[in-house]
Amino acid sequence: MNSKAKVLLAGGFLAGSMLLSAGPAAARDYWHWSDTNRRWEHNAEIRSDQRDLARARRQLDYDRAHRASRRTIAQDEARIRDLERELREDVRQSRRD
Repeated sequence: MNSKAKVLLAGGFLAGSMLLSAGPAAARDYWHWSDTNRRWEHNAEIRSDQRDLARARRQLDYDRAHRASRRTIAQDEARIRDLERELREDVRQSRRD
């Protein structure tokens, strides 16, 4: 029984230390300190929109290279316009906040 308690205690300590060390690294990816506004800003939405926009542009390039239909290319272009508009709105909103 004594060895089981030691194993549980060591496992809890190890798991706790891993969670504590991973926390700041994950938070650093999504939050940053704005010196101009003196507050924390959440930029995950902007980065996500930028990744989606890059993915949509690659899809458009692929469809053009493989001679997709005009309808498919038009859908790709409409998706890019929507993502660009959404990205501009997110940037504008983050500047207002």
